[in-house]
Amino acid sequence: MKLLIAFSPLVVLILFQEHISCYYLTKYASSGYYQDADFVIGGLFSLRVTDGNTFISRSGIEDTSHIPEYVFADLIKHYQHILAMVFAIEKINKDPNILFNKSLGFFLFNVNFIEMKAVEGSMALLSGESPPIPNYSCRPEKTDKLVAVIGGISTSISIQISRVLSLYKVPQISYAPFDQILGTRVQLQSPYQFSMHTAALYQGIVQLMLYFTWIWVGLVVPDDMRGELYLRDITEEMISHGICVAFAEKVTEYSSKNTVNWKRFMERFTLTPVIITFGDTHSLLRIVYFVIFYNLLGNVWITTSDWYITTLPFEQNLIYTHFGGGLSFSFHMDEILGFKDFLRSVQPRKYPHDIFIRHVWSSLFGCPHYYQHRLWDLSQCEPNGSLSTRPLHAWDMNTSPMSYKVHAAVYAIAQALHEELSLRVEGDSFDKVILQAPHPWKDPGIGFFWFPHLPGSSPFAIPLHIQILPRESSCCRSAVTCEITAPSIPTKGPSWEKHQ
Repeated sequence: MKLLIAFSPLVVLILFQEHISCYYLTKYASSGYYQDADFVIGGLFSLRVTDGNTFISRSGIEDTSHIPEYVFADLIKHYQHILAMVFAIEKINKDPNILFNKSLGFFLFNVNFIEMKAVEGSMALLSGESPPIPNYSCRPEKTDKLVAVIGGISTSISIQISRVLSLYKVPQISYAPFDQILGTRVQLQSPYQFSMHTAALYQGIVQLMLYFTWIWVGLVVPDDMRGELYLRDITEEMISHGICVAFAEKVTEYSSKNTVNWKRFMERFTLTPVIITFGDTHSLLRIVYFVIFYNLLGNVWITTSDWYITTLPFEQNLIYTHFGGGLSFSFHMDEILGFKDFLRSVQPRKYPHDIFIRHVWSSLFGCPHYYQHRLWDLSQCEPNGSLSTRPLHAWDMNTSPMSYKVHAAVYAIAQALHEELSLRVEGDSFDKVILQAPHPWKDPGIGFFWFPHLPGSSPFAIPLHIQILPRESSCCRSAVTCEITAPSIPTKGPSWEKHQ
């Protein structure tokens, strides 16, 4: 009896401490942008850029929520990625023919381009709080509804997200440029990608050079496995057509230690009229800084849509001066129906709980914002301001390739959920079935994702239909591209419990 009396206060104290710890850790951190629903999709986006990893390692900072503001630069146009997700979810929730009138919500975080924040954001989605409590759910009403996560924007960010989510078998769709390393060299369970055929891309670039008789060109690629593959493939294609490679430079990410001999690079650069670049916006950020800083002019740049240079935080006249007239190759993508109209309608008062829009609006319209009554006050801004009125250098109303992927990823998840719901309610009265969010760790052995066929993508790289598979069945998992006779079908995924 004495033991019971002594034990009771201990239980109360432990529960109290757990409650306080969740509250204390979230006191200074962003709570994320959350919209409740029957099912919730997590989103990890990158809205600011910094030499974050280098700065953190040099300064010894452990709390990434307190990185000084002066090391950040805003990527305002990346806010379109978030809007693409919100738009897709709103359309799905208005469609009575999908999800059996069940609703989709979201839980969104900004992880910048910092790998540590990508880990924290992933854990926050699993615990329901930010900063998170490892392996503990502070907000089960949020975490129990999580069905999948969309993110990140680059290979390095996607890998860190996957290291966390794969522990709990939570499906992840990366909207980064396709990278074979996610499916081969790095053994991760959760990431899925939209793969693209690059052979046609290389052939198009080579044909362009032959047309203008550009036979002396330089190559600039990221210093990673993806860059190695680019160099191998494009060099073979160029040599076979009599085009000479003047130099090939591998550039480390801006957040990593610089390994480029800039003096030698500048000598080669000034003697080479045409430069071909492969890589995404962040991986080649260092080369952009270098070109602008040393005022290098007169080169013709050939690149792909993955290098979305107009989103970078520079004065746009500098971008146009140094990179204007460049040629960019991309796969054809149709406009998302209704997306431009949606962008025109976006305003802070329409989304008062959007923690990201206040800063975007303040930057685009040049007005201050204040925090009052748990909401951000933008009363000093134009009350009827519209994104469509902003100049192109500040905001782009056209759908970016990454926004297109985010939108497609939301529909992939929704279609997979709908297919699973159809299987569960088949033969039963819907009123008798209580459909809850999946528990991925239960490993029921059912293929989960149903990806649309993106322009230029392989229809066999990602499954187009959900199939029930034997538990022991196996094929190329995650992002590995399979042969035509063996479509890539994930053999592990979530299921719903049916409660009477």
